Order: sequence, then C-alpha cells, then structure tokens
Amino acid sequence: MRIGMAKKKMIELNNILKDHNIPIELKLKLLKCLIWPVVMYGCEAWSQKKDDDKRIEAAEMWFYRRILRVTWTDKRTNESVLKELETERTLLNLINAKKLKYVGHALRNHRTSLMKTVCEGRLDGRRRKGRPPMSLLTNLTTACGLSLHQIVQKSQDRAGRQQKVRSSIANG
Repeated sequence: MRIGMAKKKMIELNNILKDHNIPIELKLKLLKCLIWPVVMYGCEAWSQKKDDDKRIEAAEMWFYRRILRVTWTDKRTNESVLKELETERTLLNLINAKKLKYVGHALRNHRTSLMKTVCEGRLDGRRRKGRPPMSLLTNLTTACGLSLHQIVQKSQDRAGRQQKVRSSIANG
C-alpha cells in the first residue's frame, strides 16, 4: 500500500498544517488534492482484504487528526473529529469508485477481449487447498452489491455505470 508515502507527504506539509491563518477548509482541499492521489495511485488493480480497508480508514483518520493537530493521547473519538471538520470518510469509497470505472472501461474495450476473458473465464485445472485468494472482482462485487454478471451488463451501458458509481460514492 502507499499509505507510508502519503504520510511522508503529509509530514512535509507540516508548516502549512500548523499555520493558524490558513482555514481548515483550505487544508482539507489541500489534503484531497495533494495526499489522496498519493494514496490512490494504482488502486484500480488492488485486491484489498478487510485488514487493508481498516488500514486505509485508519490512515484517513490520521490525516484528519493531523489537520486538527489532535495527538494520539487526546481522548477524541473519530466521530468528533469528523464532526469538527464537517466531513465524512470518503477515501475507501473513492478507491472502490475508481475500481468500478476501470473495470467498466476495460470491459467496453473492443480491441482486446483479455479483460472479458479474465472476468468471465474459468481456469483449467484444480484449485489449491485453503481459502481462495481475494481478487479484484470479489472486491468489486462486495463493494457495489452486484454480481459479476450484473457488473458486466452495466459496464456496457456507460450512463448506467456512471450512475451506479456516483450512487456508490454517495451511499458510502
């Protein structure tokens, strides 16, 4: 994950974050413009586990607490921090939306059917013992609440896919 790189960039912005003359709204915009892209770089291909989701949400709260200069020893709940900033957790939803956009784009590509083969095809041979590994497609089906067949159908309808992506971001 790229959380460590994003935290390093956040620490480099320390002079801006400590400045009392800069409003919090501007600091939030800087966070979303300068730090979120570092975290989300290449997220279209991530296959996340629940632990990874928790790490992303924890990092997002770390960024918000850094903006408010809340130390780890302060007895503040995440909800109080979000309420003070007048924001909600959005990073995980943005990552899932980027994944949906990418899969829709790849499935509509008529020049190559590789993505369709990967999404819809089966591999020959026997499955290994143990729990099956988490895949990108499993992440997508759990994130948007649709089956793989429904995702493929909706990806053919660009307007419908965009509407589903927007609603998944809004519902969070």
